[in-house]
Amino acid sequence: MTRSARPGGRGLEPLEGTVGAALDEGGRSLARARVESPRLTAELLLARVLEIDRVGVLTHPEAPLTERAAAEFGRLLRRAAEGEPLAYVTGRREFYGVPLEVTPDVLIPRPETEILVERALALAARATARFVDVGTGSGAIAISFAVFSPRSSGWATDVSRQALGVARRNAAAAGAAGRIAFAAGDLLGFFAERPAFDLVLANPPYISAPEAASLPRAVAAYEPAVALIAGDSGLEIFRRLIPQAAARLRPDGLLLLEVGMGQADPVAGLACAAGLRVEEIARDLQGIPRCVASRKLDL
Repeated sequence: MTRSARPGGRGLEPLEGTVGAALDEGGRSLARARVESPRLTAELLLARVLEIDRVGVLTHPEAPLTERAAAEFGRLLRRAAEGEPLAYVTGRREFYGVPLEVTPDVLIPRPETEILVERALALAARATARFVDVGTGSGAIAISFAVFSPRSSGWATDVSRQALGVARRNAAAAGAAGRIAFAAGDLLGFFAERPAFDLVLANPPYISAPEAASLPRAVAAYEPAVALIAGDSGLEIFRRLIPQAAARLRPDGLLLLEVGMGQADPVAGLACAAGLRVEEIARDLQGIPRCVASRKLDL
């Protein structure tokens, strides 16, 4: 076996030869770079290069690896070794069972955000709900809700046109494009101030400026700050969004918001002040209050 060229002298190009040999060297390279779960990461990266699933990589270690595939694997290994999040390196992330494209233009969907979709599906009063996902990013919330509520339809908004491009592609890939319209704009300002929605869903920026200084490097250096940081308190977006949502919800409509640690009570207070009734505060797997669900009273 011979080694491929090693651009930059980083020594991260895999051995040419077999899938198994490439995985062994890739895993060692990532371990030296102190990447979390180095072997698993190498397996996922090689699966991306070969356009097969991880099981296919693991069950055929003797399969030959072309020079071109080895070079591409080496390029992805370098990106991972430098600290770039795996989802951006592979360009993929699964959310609520739905495979999504992700790029640096969008926040990487987190498992805790699945709680919001789960509660929206459980609490929605209508099988034909009209929804809007505010700050949609990759489209994770809107698309997963549409996929599992197939008679519902709605909108997805974002201030970033680049993010909307990603969301549109994801909606098309999931077969939900015909039931989701996309709009560029700030929060709910695109829509007239009248009751039009059964559900308003949002995972808005909620990290305060002081907290941003302690974000992990992989987050701070790679993920879009506009999707993460809200202002000095972290509640700034909620203060604007909640009254807008209350004005645009139909009677008995729901507002579901993902919140940060310690924010559930103040966000619930903002919802009550806007004339909404808090239905529940759902916790994530770590026991952190993560999703505030409130309903517009049917007067």
